[in-house]
Parts: sequence; structure tokens; C-alpha cells
Amino acid sequence: MNLSGLLVLLCAYLLGSIPFSQLITHWQTGLNLRDVGEGNVGSRNVWHVVGPRWGFAAAVLDTLKGLVTYRIAAAFLPLAGVLLAGVAVLLGHQFPLFLRGRGGKGLATALGVLLGFSPLSSLCRLACLGAAYLIFRDFNPSLIVGIVAIIVLPVFFHQPLWTSAYAAGLAILLAIKKGLDRAHEERVWRSHPWQGTATPGWQEPTNEHSAL
Repeated sequence: MNLSGLLVLLCAYLLGSIPFSQLITHWQTGLNLRDVGEGNVGSRNVWHVVGPRWGFAAAVLDTLKGLVTYRIAAAFLPLAGVLLAGVAVLLGHQFPLFLRGRGGKGLATALGVLLGFSPLSSLCRLACLGAAYLIFRDFNPSLIVGIVAIIVLPVFFHQPLWTSAYAAGLAILLAIKKGLDRAHEERVWRSHPWQGTATPGWQEPTNEHSAL
């Protein structure tokens, strides 16, 4: 890969490193998002700590990180470079330079990347997640349905098999980060849990509603 390609990858990582969830939370409450709720620097934690409107805003901004990265990379790099840029922006979100490597899972950012590669199947994935939430009334099993959908649906839209394989690879990175963060999140939850009935992704769901 030439110098311009490396610069695009570096920019992708730096864009992913912008911690929108932490910035919104600190601006609105003065809190460090890693010290409250589920301890994750992500939009779901913003939703519960700051409020649904700000959680939705954080999710949109994190999604745009992935989509903008795809658009820029596609303009300058061949397919292999675009795939690497998608991984770079996700790793930037998960291990951000600006938070000393302590970022979120990257679900919204991964969705943004996949929206570039596979917009129709990605939008259908959101529909599947929403439908699953209406059935389960819990975000955690609904998320599993959404991840399975984003891996399987490209086949039904007659897209190359590598699209599903790439989505599966991003899902594996999400799962790895979730495992790495588990101990920290349990410690935070014991001392500063969300107020209300929602539960974090690693805790047994209750019969109460949980929100995005």
C-alpha cells in the first residue's frame, strides 16, 4: 500500500477515535461515561445516563464515523484498502487515541461501515433489530438477531459472499471487545448502575423493559 493509502487508514483510525458518547456525556453532565452505568463509552450508555435524545445523537454520530470512512476510502483506495479502512475506524472507536485506548464496542460504527458496503441489507438489519425488540422487549437478544441478520441478509440481496464474511469479521471484533470490557463493566455496574429497569448486555435480562 502506498503513502496515500496509509494516510487514509490513519485518518480512519483517528476519525474512529473521536469519542462522541464521552463528549456528549461530559458536556451534558460532567460525568466520565466509563465510571457510570454499564461503564461503556457507547450510545446505549448515553441513552440511560444522559437521556434518549442524546443517546440517539451519539448513535447517529458513531454511525456516521463508519459511513464517512467508507466514502472517503472508496474514493481513494481499491476494495482491499476500503475493507482495511473499515477495520481501522472500528478499532479507532474501540481503542481510541483520545481516551488512551478505552473506547466502546463499536456497534454503530460497524453499522456505518456496512451501510456503505451493503446499504439495503444494513437497513433491513435495523428493521429486524426493531422487530426483535418489539417481541423480546429487551435490547440484548434483539441485538443478537440484528447481528445474525447483517451477516445473512447480503446473500438474499445477491451480494458477494465476502460481504457476509466481512460483516462476520466485524462482529467478531465486537465480541472480542465485549469480552475485554466485561470485568470493568461489572465493577462499574456494582457501584453506579443505571436508574430504572434496563440491564446491561452481560447481565441476565429481567422482565422489565430495557432501552437502546
